[in-house]
Order: sequence, then structure tokens, then C-alpha cells
Amino acid sequence: MPRIAILDLGTNTFNLLIAEKDEQGKVVFIYSKELPVEIGKGGIHKREITPEATNRAARALHKHRQTMHEYNVDEYYAFATSAVRDAANGKDFTRRMRIETGIEIKILTGDEEAEWIYEGVRQASVLGKDPAVIMDIGGGSTEFIIADENEIFWKKSYPLGVSRLYEIFHPADPIITKKEEVEQHILTMLQDMFEAAKTYKPIELIGSSGSFDSFAEMIIHRTSSAEKAVNGFEYPLDEFEKLYNDILVSTVDERLQMPGLIQMRAPMFAYSVILTDITLKALSIKKMKLSRYAMKEGIANRLLGRGPAGI
Repeated sequence: MPRIAILDLGTNTFNLLIAEKDEQGKVVFIYSKELPVEIGKGGIHKREITPEATNRAARALHKHRQTMHEYNVDEYYAFATSAVRDAANGKDFTRRMRIETGIEIKILTGDEEAEWIYEGVRQASVLGKDPAVIMDIGGGSTEFIIADENEIFWKKSYPLGVSRLYEIFHPADPIITKKEEVEQHILTMLQDMFEAAKTYKPIELIGSSGSFDSFAEMIIHRTSSAEKAVNGFEYPLDEFEKLYNDILVSTVDERLQMPGLIQMRAPMFAYSVILTDITLKALSIKKMKLSRYAMKEGIANRLLGRGPAGI
């Protein structure tokens, strides 16, 4: 069976996942690494990938390529998301990456990104028979998918990634100084999602990887819990509310000292808690769970489990 690598080239991080099938035919993930790149930094609000960001991207891809060689990867698949698809020089960026690193990159549409996120979440076995709203907070975009374990009912990718919001509303440290302005921007953008939710009535929110991993780790630290941030981890919503209130009034320097929050997320983390809090309250959702699987796991499962159709 082939050993494959998925390169998920996001706005803040370039992620590498290496996967294969075991002897029982089950897809297993044998290596995962994210490298901070911030290709949206300084340019995402201008629809531009800056030369500095391009250089950081090339260095990260060279590192990932070396890792793929060390792990004897048979095939790789590289996918770029919001920052690249929205940039006026996005195609120039992928051309340069191909020339400098030898890596061919496919730019995903927002709909494609949402579909692959759903595939990953479904593999995490956290969806049930009742509709849920899946939320994936990225650097350039945030995807919302209303679905159950069998199908997607509605999906959309919004330009509400934390890097994009940071560029729009920076400087705001602490974020409480611009809370109402940020909330109004988000609420205005999400009106059609709220309308879809009235139709499909999701009963829970499933947070896909990224910021939701950090929510879980921080709550576990704050409550001295012995739980692990695994697929299906259920967030105590009263603890999330406490975390939300603390993040709103914290500075970046204070967030850098908070256990469970990785450093590269600290500057933009306030936008993650605001996005999540708005969604919970607007949809009157009383249950929130974690999926540690997202787009890259969904793509790996499709390639190894059901063939390359649609990739």
C-alpha cells in the first residue's frame, strides 16, 4: 500500500500529514507537523502574498519535502486555501513554489475546503444522526458546514479567518476595545448561515482542529482535569464562557503566558473566541465537541480509503 503525504497550506501554518493503511486496511496517521508561515501577514487585506511571506513559504516547503523524503513517501498532494485563492498573485505564488521546491499545489475553492473538512470530521466519529454545525476557524477563512453523519445539508466558506480579522481590526490589544465593532462585522457576514440554521436546526457545534484544540487544552489546564483533548472531547460551556471573558480583556503578552495556548496563536486568538461565542449564542447551542481531524485527514482518508475521485 502507498504511503502518502498531504500538504495543507493554510494562511498561518503549512501542515504536513503522512498516512498509510495498516495490515487491517485501516488508515493510520504516522506523522503530523505544522510549521508557522503566516503567508497572510501584511497582505491578506490587500489580496496580496508579500515577498517576505513567499520566502517563508518556500523555506517551510523545503523542510516538509525533506521530511517526506525521510519517511519514504510514495505520493504527495498539496492544497492551498484562503490566502492563496483570494490573492491577486496567488497563481504566481504557486508557480514560484513549483519552481523553487518542485511541489505542485492545487488551489481549493471555499466549497471544496468545506467538503474536505466535513470528510475529516466524519472520520473522527463525532457526528451523529442529528444535524450539527461544523466550524473550522482558519487564518484566512472560517468554514461552516451543517451536516449529520451521512450528508452535508449546507456549507459556506467566509472571509472571517483570524489573520484577516487581525489585519482589519489591528491594533486592538486587548480586543475588548473593539469588541462591538468586531462582533457587528461578524454578525453581518453570517446572516445567511443563521438563516440556514433555522431550516436545519443543528443541536451541537463541532469545532474542527486549530483554535478548538487550544480551547480544549486551555480548559483542561484551567480545570486541572485529567481529560485529554481527543476526538469527541466535550467542552464545559460554563468554562468556555470564563475563557471567553478572560481572553477579551487579555493582552497578547498575557495570552503568551496562558497554559495550553501555543505561541503562534496568541496574537489572533481573541478573534477565535469571539467567532465561537457568537455562533453558540446566535444558534442557541448548548453542546460543543472537538474534532481533531479536519481537511488534511479527510483528504488522506479519501485517497487511501476510497480512491482518488474528486481530488
